[in-house]
Amino acid sequence: MLEARFANAALNDLLEIDAYSVAKSGSEVAATYTNGFTAAFQRLEQFPEPGAARPELSSDTPCLKQRQHRILYRFMPGDLLILRIVHHAMDLARMQLTQ
Repeated sequence: MLEARFANAALNDLLEIDAYSVAKSGSEVAATYTNGFTAAFQRLEQFPEPGAARPELSSDTPCLKQRQHRILYRFMPGDLLILRIVHHAMDLARMQLTQ
């Protein structure tokens, strides 16, 4: 099984999502939402084959839906890199995907 690596941008996304969730809905709801991401990352580690392609992104950047967010990642044999975690309403064509 792979172990996911996280780009700095993805880690920052998670921190922002958590802070927003705590401010908007409280710490219990935020913890539940965060646990959903943890489960999604574990699914990707077990089944990393590319998910849904996004035509506005490069062909090697699939995404996995997680409630209101999209997990953008790159998968190559032996490597799983989480690039970003973005709200579904964000314009993916303008997204900066760096490692």
